[in-house]
Amino acid sequence: MQKPTNTVQLHLETTPSLGIAPGALVNRDSAKRNIWCPKPEIEFDSWCNPNNPKLITYKEISKAMNVLREHFPVTPLLRSRCCVQFGLEVNYKLEIFHRTGSFNERGALYTLLMLKENQRKFGVITASTGSWAMALAYYGHKLDIPVTTVLPLYTLINVVEMCKGYGATVILNGKSLAEAKNQAFIVRAESGATYLNSYDHPYAIAAAGSIGVEIMEQLPQTDAILIPVGGGGLLAGISTAVKHIKPEVLIYGIEPEKCCGFYKAMKNEHPYHIIAGRSIAGSLAISTPGHNAFHTAKPSINKMVLVNDDWISRAVLHLTEEERFVADGAGATSLSALFGLPNILPELRGKTVVCVISGGNIDTDTLPRCIERAKAVEGRIIKMTVTLPADETTEQLKIFSTIANLGCNVRQYYTEHAWLTENDFYTIYLTLTCETRDIKHACTLKRVMERLFPNMCHFLEEPFSPIPICSCFAKKLP
Repeated sequence: MQKPTNTVQLHLETTPSLGIAPGALVNRDSAKRNIWCPKPEIEFDSWCNPNNPKLITYKEISKAMNVLREHFPVTPLLRSRCCVQFGLEVNYKLEIFHRTGSFNERGALYTLLMLKENQRKFGVITASTGSWAMALAYYGHKLDIPVTTVLPLYTLINVVEMCKGYGATVILNGKSLAEAKNQAFIVRAESGATYLNSYDHPYAIAAAGSIGVEIMEQLPQTDAILIPVGGGGLLAGISTAVKHIKPEVLIYGIEPEKCCGFYKAMKNEHPYHIIAGRSIAGSLAISTPGHNAFHTAKPSINKMVLVNDDWISRAVLHLTEEERFVADGAGATSLSALFGLPNILPELRGKTVVCVISGGNIDTDTLPRCIERAKAVEGRIIKMTVTLPADETTEQLKIFSTIANLGCNVRQYYTEHAWLTENDFYTIYLTLTCETRDIKHACTLKRVMERLFPNMCHFLEEPFSPIPICSCFAKKLP
């Protein structure tokens, strides 16, 4: 019997389609997540919620202070040897003598002590450029808490090895701290570890506040405190403590202009992501300031000052050469603002000022480059090239004698013949690096050399500018 094909076809044409089979739909490129089921935010940290920032109070700082007193001696507060040079009473709060070289030990230890038992079991994870990672690894080892640190790819080898030496698991990932942080949250989702933010965790901010309490105990007559700023945790903690004890103390945040996220947050009334540049003050290169830190610190800040790397280099040199201790770029950032006196911060003249030296973790490759750069900026190292006839050796002797008679030192020199493209077989170039006392001495050397050897000397002009660095480097909030 023949099937009623026409009837079947009519039925299929009039019945509404049930759609594509689920199995086929999964394999199609058009299959997408429904908009009502959003992708969870991988970098969510309940301790640092931008939609619900936590304001740190003096009561919490006092609690942290009581705990930390049992583990840390009070760090030194020393008067500068160069108060006359600055025209004010400069003092240094030194956080460089901790076991891992920075103030981060306060926050690392206190935060680990406050963990619950189940959190200790699964361990902690963090992203850092160095100092916080070392502090967390060190105290994690002492408290028998597993620590994982995610460090950017450019992290110094000695930092990596120190973290490993303290027993931490080290992951190198990302070209910046922001990328390392993203990787840390990915690892956290798999391991169940607790993420600890170095500059925005409430316990870390409260622990940083203990520095402010110590300053007011050691130097009650303090008029102003200059604090390095990156993510803002140190600034938030110290400012909250100090303003509670003595509200009239001026609080200045000092931040590198290459990574001025906190300054921009203050200017725009809220933290937001920026592209942080590489700076000598590497640990201050934070792309997004902490929300807890920002909202805690904002009411207490009197002024923000931006400094560039040349000023920070000068501060590192000054501390090494004049004060006889070594600080890293981030640690020296607070002092760097004083090199702008009296063009900026004229209100500090004659005041009692404390510069927080937050760390001393500068590596042996960066330190000499930093010192060399600072001397060049100050006109104490100059470089020149003198064009000479190849067969006139007496001219070379005359050059060296002139430099010696002016009281300058020749640190390095070399000669090279003119390149082939110059078509001058009988010309040599004598390049010298000379050390002078100051910018005035350098200008004297330049003037004499150009007079004795006219049209033969070429100087690197940077040290001979009346203001070695652009005078607009410092900015203040309106």
